[in-house]
Amino acid sequence: MLSLRKLCVCCTLVLGILLLFAPYPARAGSQVLCFIEGQELTCDPAPFIVNGRTMVPLRAVGEQLGMEVKWLEDVRVAWIITGEKASGNSLPPLSERHSLAGPLIFVDDIQVPSDVDPVIVDGRIMIPIRVVTEYLGMEVKWYEDVRQVHIKRAQAPPEVPEEPPAEPSMPEPPAHEYLGIPIMGWSQAGPADMARVAFEAVAPRIYPGITESESARYISRARDSVEGQYCEVTSLEVVSLTLELNRSSAELRQLSPAERDQILDFVACTYYKIARLYLEKGQQYGIRGDIAFFQAAHETGWWRFGGLVTPEQNNYCGLGATGRAATADELLRGANPSRVWFVEGKHGAFFDKPATGIEAQMQHLYAYATTRDLPPGVDLLSPRYILVTKGIAPNWEDLGGRWAVPGYPRGAPYYYENMPDPFAAAFADGRTYGQKILDYYFRTGCS
Repeated sequence: MLSLRKLCVCCTLVLGILLLFAPYPARAGSQVLCFIEGQELTCDPAPFIVNGRTMVPLRAVGEQLGMEVKWLEDVRVAWIITGEKASGNSLPPLSERHSLAGPLIFVDDIQVPSDVDPVIVDGRIMIPIRVVTEYLGMEVKWYEDVRQVHIKRAQAPPEVPEEPPAEPSMPEPPAHEYLGIPIMGWSQAGPADMARVAFEAVAPRIYPGITESESARYISRARDSVEGQYCEVTSLEVVSLTLELNRSSAELRQLSPAERDQILDFVACTYYKIARLYLEKGQQYGIRGDIAFFQAAHETGWWRFGGLVTPEQNNYCGLGATGRAATADELLRGANPSRVWFVEGKHGAFFDKPATGIEAQMQHLYAYATTRDLPPGVDLLSPRYILVTKGIAPNWEDLGGRWAVPGYPRGAPYYYENMPDPFAAAFADGRTYGQKILDYYFRTGCS
């Protein structure tokens, strides 16, 4: 395995080579200074800003970091050789289509993905360095007054304990203090409380004025119908849940009390089944399945979806949704092709059923939370598992800027983009990715 330091270096280089013939934008912003680990990056062309991205030349970065970079024109491969393993001296077999496809990027014998386009200036490849570094979980700070960007490599945190405490005690902290709640550990919330929080987030639109006692009654009925029998949630149920949650206001006004009651029973029951499945898969990997459920709720809008990923994909955490539509030729990187695949023109991975998509989410969280190997005997289901710097985010609040880039809200009415340290400003307001997940979780009443 590559060291964290070299992996970050390699990936920063590799991601800059993609799309070598991309057109240069008509207008670039004013020049800036770029510092890597405190050392100024001196280069020609000098760093500049275009479309809010700081661009630096690949050649200068390569020379400063001492990496070997090769461009193989016949197969359109940018190849980084680290020398850390013998197999890195040769590429794996490439199919004929690669000669016609967009450029591929390899670190030794491992392909590295890129969803960020560099540009060409005077024959030099310019890397959008902020996107690259944030994607890799590095520290990036922008100082507007002096127009400088400072970049530091992230260090892998210490390994989390093998056995989480059976009864963790945590005092009530001040608002927006770093809580440090581990991704690994035993779930504290049960399926009824998890389903209740989800139900209360969506039920008022279907049944305006619904009370807490009425919500509790729907959850109680859901528990009675699900418990005592094994009934795993199906893809059809999740798709139907999304359809019910996205009914128009006009449709909802036409519902009779009996129809409204039937819909709410279905919504509560489906949430309960999903919650129970998250707890089961979380226990398999030693992960807080109760909090992972709320990560999925955050990603899907309580399973209303509406973004790039659709409910029939059984992908509740946006795995593989990088902003570019798939070509159906994406590498699975060891994931079981009978259980996970990509579809041309769609965004993100497809999974054969909800349980598979949830387990893939657990595997991806596992990669962020620990440096250990996956539990023995499991199928690899996350096609991006090997791309994670293992153990880089042991706590839920560490996922901002790593799982989610940049990890804080963008656009109006949020002003974080214009702050010197937008992540710190968003954290102070409790608006970062991990904080939102925990905010949903705390509504269960658990700590």
